[in-house]
Amino acid sequence: MKKLSIFALIACVALMSACGPKDPGLKDAYKKYFKIGVAVTERNVADPLQAELILKEFNSVTAENCMKPGEIHPQAGVWNFEKADAIANFCREHGIKMRGHNLVWHSQFATWMFTKHDENGNAVVERDEKGDTVWVERPAFGRFPGFGGPRPDGAARPNGAPAFQMTKVPKYVAASKEEFYDSLRVHINTVVNRYKDVIYCWDVVNEAMSDADNPDAPYEDMFRKSQAFQLCGDEFIKNAFIWAHEADPNAGLFYNDYSAWTPSKRTYIYKMVKKLQEEGAPITGIGMQGHYNIFDNPTLEDFETAINMYLELVDDIQITEFDIRINEEAGGGLQFSRGEGQVYTEEIQKQQEKKYADLFEIMRKYKKNISCVTFWNLSDRDSWLGANNYPLLFDSEYQRKPVYYTVRDFKKNK
Repeated sequence: MKKLSIFALIACVALMSACGPKDPGLKDAYKKYFKIGVAVTERNVADPLQAELILKEFNSVTAENCMKPGEIHPQAGVWNFEKADAIANFCREHGIKMRGHNLVWHSQFATWMFTKHDENGNAVVERDEKGDTVWVERPAFGRFPGFGGPRPDGAARPNGAPAFQMTKVPKYVAASKEEFYDSLRVHINTVVNRYKDVIYCWDVVNEAMSDADNPDAPYEDMFRKSQAFQLCGDEFIKNAFIWAHEADPNAGLFYNDYSAWTPSKRTYIYKMVKKLQEEGAPITGIGMQGHYNIFDNPTLEDFETAINMYLELVDDIQITEFDIRINEEAGGGLQFSRGEGQVYTEEIQKQQEKKYADLFEIMRKYKKNISCVTFWNLSDRDSWLGANNYPLLFDSEYQRKPVYYTVRDFKKNK
């Protein structure tokens, strides 16, 4: 009788195991749909409790900042691999694949690439007819923490923050297009090869399209007038994809942008990707960043329309930087108040839950083509939007919010 009880207990435990975990993580709930990812810092993976949360809930990881060009390659010949390696090694140790973010971006870029360098890697200073250094006055800008990369002279790079003083800096000789391409190709090859064992896809080019609200804009006017575009036109985008593919032929290669659901930007992205694909750019996926709000950004109709437009060009779409803030701002700008969010009332909570539910319902509908949805940061405490905008599924204490269960516990038969 005692033996029978033991056998019955074993059978019961086996049955419970077969039925799955009582408390599944997000990745378990969505295992038949798409990967659930998260953007992290090296601090997240170093903290045991946060690391445990990552491992339970997510099966794709993105380095939030430390793989961006200006962070990992701030000067010619200078590489900062420590933080990126910490995240990559965490993923290697635990068998999690990564999204690479990113190889080319106008912000947090390795802006030294636009300056001519000598054979020793030193920036070449412009000199007058006497051979003296030419000096110019530039504003000294403040910095939003984590954003912006150093100029060749080491000063803070402009990022839209107001100037507080003028400063004199040497005038540097501009790099030619060929010199810029030489630097960019080395950068892409070095970074992609270092992490190709753990990174399954890359945001190759990030946010190259204009924010102008004109779907009928001429092709040249669709682009952000970045230094790269001014020097190279759209060719830098095509070349970046070609070089990324050369470095890792097996990686998914994404163009990534915010507000990718709007009529204007989805038109810009569509036309650019179609043209460059026809010219040989191996663009295999489109990343829709997210950064939405609980109101009409995005509208559900426009969100689904954008997905269908992109599926005419690629088979793989990812929602790459997902969060839903409770104020009326949205997109990739930084013109928000991180310290003065709205009060998280019961009504606002319900609005947020509905927006999350509606967007995830659409994404589940396209599970054959949406391969990953990545939350941009682990918790409200970590969010680039600030904790008082309440954008994520985990609160500032890394506890599940009610909206977490809205996302996880959907009806599987829908």
